[in-house]
Amino acid sequence: MELDLFKLSVDERVHDPAVPVGVFAEITKEMLTEEGCHALHEVSLQFPIQDAERVQYPDYLEHPLPLLSTRLKLLVEKFCPRMKFFAVRLLDLRRKHSQTYWLMIPPRVGCLSAESEFRPDGALRRLVVEGEQLNSWMLFQVAGIAETQILVHLALAESLLRRDFDGIRLTRVERAGTGSSEAVYGS
Repeated sequence: MELDLFKLSVDERVHDPAVPVGVFAEITKEMLTEEGCHALHEVSLQFPIQDAERVQYPDYLEHPLPLLSTRLKLLVEKFCPRMKFFAVRLLDLRRKHSQTYWLMIPPRVGCLSAESEFRPDGALRRLVVEGEQLNSWMLFQVAGIAETQILVHLALAESLLRRDFDGIRLTRVERAGTGSSEAVYGS
């Protein structure tokens, strides 16, 4: 039986999300893998945020890294007890405020279907996944693409929607051979 998968992203109604700057001066792409994340213990995980007139702190920040609020992290931990998390401090220098988020290191799963479509520059245009093993993952990152695509299992998606999380969008992901489906859910 194939279950639904959903892409986790920031709801488009969040107009001014906090954006950490200088992240990749401290963190390399290799550190964002299960094999290389131990090196994150050696770097400063405090980042100023981009200066803005208004700043919102939704429960999920997508760029430049997947960051979870503490509340969201606690829920994800229940579904993914072996997931690795690292505390990240976001500093709003203008307002003299700091906010703790959690960097997650999701497993990367090779599930990209040949039906996926790419733009001429190599950017993903349409994500299509395949593989029976996908039903055993509650939350994972799609391997083999430049973009960070975090997918969640139906059970976790339902749990997210039952709670009052702020600024989370879930979009159903197309599975190979099933045709397009564009169900979107937000909070």
